[in-house]
Amino acid sequence: MKHWLFAGAMLAALAQSPASADDVESLHITNLNFEFRRGLTLQMHTRVRTFENLGAYNQFRGGPVLLWQTNPRLMIISGYYYTDQNRRILHTSYPIHRPFGGLQYRVWRGEFWSLDARGVAERFHSSAFSDYWRFRKRAILLRETRYGEPYLTGEAIRERGAWYGRYTAGVLWAVHPRLKVGTGYEFRQAMSGPPSHVLATLVEWRARPLKTTQRN
Repeated sequence: MKHWLFAGAMLAALAQSPASADDVESLHITNLNFEFRRGLTLQMHTRVRTFENLGAYNQFRGGPVLLWQTNPRLMIISGYYYTDQNRRILHTSYPIHRPFGGLQYRVWRGEFWSLDARGVAERFHSSAFSDYWRFRKRAILLRETRYGEPYLTGEAIRERGAWYGRYTAGVLWAVHPRLKVGTGYEFRQAMSGPPSHVLATLVEWRARPLKTTQRN
């Protein structure tokens, strides 16, 4: 019952948002995961975004993320992203440096459903604006099935004194023991201005652990 209430609350929040958006965007994510030992993963993350109704380059972002599963319910997250951000209309870009850290906690786990809560603090550095902090709180509802993993997420973001939200729905497929692909939709509110509809794809590859050899 809890998971249905949670899913209904997120869908209700999405339904109350404006039906029309000023833009349609796309988001394409690639993750390459290296497992150093059980519970410790280095993820090399990249993403490319378009905007202006899919007709213009928006953003490239990439960097390392360290994921430490300290126990079955708690994961520590830390990392850094370099971003090349393109301005709307003007189409001039500027760099952003973003270190971040946070926690993800398994709030509830059933036979097929799971509910996680994630909190992250991020620091933005750029020559284009004054440095500032951003704080994110996300709920992740996921169901495991034979055919894939459908999911819903809802996120509250605090940035420069303003609150706004992001809501996603999608599905992940394990097409190989080491390869996962996904597709989804995101309703993305902005700190200022109208929201956007985002069409997303994901490719995630889990690399084989490096083996050391001994010489006689």
